[in-house]
Amino acid sequence: MSVIRTPVILSSLLITCMLAACDRSSPSTAMSTQTEPTTPKVFAINFPLQSFATQIGGDLIQVEVPKVDGFSASLYNPSPEEIITIQDANLILLNGADFSPWTGRASLPASKTVITSRSFKKEWLESSHDHGDHDHQHGPEGEGVHSHAHWAAFTWLSPMNAKRQAASVGQALGRLLSADAAVVEQRSKDLQGSFDPLIKQAERISGMTMPTLIASEPQYQYLAKACGVEVLEADWHWNEPAPHAGMDSLRALVEASGAGHILVPSEPSAERSATLKQMNLEAVVIPLLVDPRSGDSATTFVEALGRNLDTLEALGSAQPTG
Repeated sequence: MSVIRTPVILSSLLITCMLAACDRSSPSTAMSTQTEPTTPKVFAINFPLQSFATQIGGDLIQVEVPKVDGFSASLYNPSPEEIITIQDANLILLNGADFSPWTGRASLPASKTVITSRSFKKEWLESSHDHGDHDHQHGPEGEGVHSHAHWAAFTWLSPMNAKRQAASVGQALGRLLSADAAVVEQRSKDLQGSFDPLIKQAERISGMTMPTLIASEPQYQYLAKACGVEVLEADWHWNEPAPHAGMDSLRALVEASGAGHILVPSEPSAERSATLKQMNLEAVVIPLLVDPRSGDSATTFVEALGRNLDTLEALGSAQPTG
């Protein structure tokens, strides 16, 4: 009897050991299939929002920006594949005020899309520039197809507007990064505080006597209003090859206004400089601060906007006081 039972006992022991070994290996197997928490992805449509998200979110987020391939972010028109990538982001930061017409044709998830200028929508400025499309469908900014005036899009050139947009980014990141809400809130407060000297500087400029200024592009409305400066819009299309119809209108504007300065978004080419010289116009470089920067760029939006204000203030300081 004992001879017959021994294999059965051994077999039972073997099965028990195998089951125990399987049980011990289960946690290890489960651990190998677990993935580390992914860093939330934040899509920012332009340089100001990229800078705000980076300063507030830091290493808690991964900031993604449009791939413009040499074009301005204001002309960004994503492919269907790019729109899918944007839709997959954990947070989508848009500017509003007609900055991104493509959003009216794209289905972006409302729950994670933030129009950062919405809080001051009543203060959006109408654009005198004809976009040629007054009836269109709105995505995140409204419903349905309807007609309205076109808005000046470069809201962030006003330091007060930029501060409010930074606050909107901070609130959105606070909701996204709830576990680090205290850190996010403090960073957001610090960023908003950095705009206060710029707001005061804009107010100081508004009290100065400024020379007559012409804008080479119709994008400086919010900067002009914030600084109390009259800027005549030429809509010169200054970066297009010469000659073109805009040059005739620019000459007429110079003759009518007596302006001696023209705001340009970047250093003009030698050809453009010669053209301006013929009209007795001095180029004043005021970047529009629209295009996202590379990851190794150390310049923040606040610093860049401060340089713009310094340039304007220098113009006022150079004027005779009477």
